[in-house]
Amino acid sequence: MKPLLAGFLILWPFGLQAQEHHERHHAHYQNWVNQQDRGCCNDQDCGELREEDERNTRGSVEVRIEGEWCAVQSFHYLKRGNAPDWASSHVCVLKHNSALSKSACERLLCYQPKPGT
Repeated sequence: MKPLLAGFLILWPFGLQAQEHHERHHAHYQNWVNQQDRGCCNDQDCGELREEDERNTRGSVEVRIEGEWCAVQSFHYLKRGNAPDWASSHVCVLKHNSALSKSACERLLCYQPKPGT
């Protein structure tokens, strides 16, 4: 039992997501569709983006997901749906799955900037 607990504590920080508070805004997220007509939400992937996890570089937007800076592509922007609030930007990122060997950036589904970003 102790080795299992130790392993969990070591790996716990790697599971932290850039997005927060999915449950607070789920009713909004479940209707989101990106520019590729792909749904963004599967009941756990979306949330508010902290200001320190978003930056503008050379005219493009980057978001930090699991410690990795990812370029927001044009297809990540919403085609359908609205942000639940305008206090922060929002992102949807597939949760890490060991069977799914994609980088954090490859798992980015949707992005909704706050006004002025």
